[in-house]
Amino acid sequence: MIDGRPVPQALPEHRPVADVRTVGQQLVGAIDAVVAGHHDIAEVAVATLFSGGHLLIEDIPGVGKTLLAQVIARAAGGSFSRIQGTPDLLPGDVTGSMMPVTDEAGGTQLRFRPGPVFANVVVFDELNRATPRTQSALLEAAEEATVTVDGEAHRLPDPFMLVATQNPIEIAGTYGLGEGSLDRFAAVVTPGRAAPEFELDVLTGRRGRSMLGAIEAIATPDHVRAIRQIVDQVQISDAIGAYVIDLLTATRNHPAVRLGASTRAGVSLLSLARARAAMHGRSFVVADDIAALASTSLGHRVLVADGNGSTTAGRALVAECVATIPAPTA
Repeated sequence: MIDGRPVPQALPEHRPVADVRTVGQQLVGAIDAVVAGHHDIAEVAVATLFSGGHLLIEDIPGVGKTLLAQVIARAAGGSFSRIQGTPDLLPGDVTGSMMPVTDEAGGTQLRFRPGPVFANVVVFDELNRATPRTQSALLEAAEEATVTVDGEAHRLPDPFMLVATQNPIEIAGTYGLGEGSLDRFAAVVTPGRAAPEFELDVLTGRRGRSMLGAIEAIATPDHVRAIRQIVDQVQISDAIGAYVIDLLTATRNHPAVRLGASTRAGVSLLSLARARAAMHGRSFVVADDIAALASTSLGHRVLVADGNGSTTAGRALVAECVATIPAPTA
């Protein structure tokens, strides 16, 4: 429901960007009503949904990573599933597997039974507690929205969004995510501890998990698909494209970097920027969109020489590059 009215199946053609802004504000507001003190991260989460990307939430236990993921899933509408990462989780537990089924003639056949990854929004809690083998089972799903089992490809629901959480690598029982796995995420965010006034809201029950049950779906899968089509049409000027290239080049040439951001990283950044522009009611990307999203979009794709496998060092380095690159004025 939006303002008490049923959500339409497609956005009106005469005000597409304005309607994206309205739905975006509704979704951000739903997240803000439950997750205390992380408005900027709520905007990144909604932009990731609108751009067709996937989100990784990284932080210490107890700061609301899973709660944030669950709010996004509920507010986005459609089907939802949750996977708990554990060392004994197998790839088939995620993607699904072939199971024996008795047919009408009394014989036995193998048929595919879909796993929990077959949902519009999938929350994978503590992804880096799963083994690298199980983590790799998500690569095809995240990149191509398909799962291949026994040589047969199965399409995931459309839209599909993966919202994963992970603990810092120094926490016991974790397996570091490889560069290939990290690259499948359009954005990585670190909520951190809430400010005292917001933490008080959680402790007294005004926000936090006690409010999760009050969240209703803001959109439908058809609505999200329509929004993604509108976001894809947001304009990018040559000046903005050149600005992004300068940022990518700066990460590659930085003396502390072992591997800079790739061209695919730049494409992902521009997709997020398109979504942010539409959420702000614009049909074109401006430099502020790039600057606001660069760290969260590029940081985990940059390998820092002494980063110890943490995405935090990469985000700090990208922020340094953003501060040194002149933004276009036209």
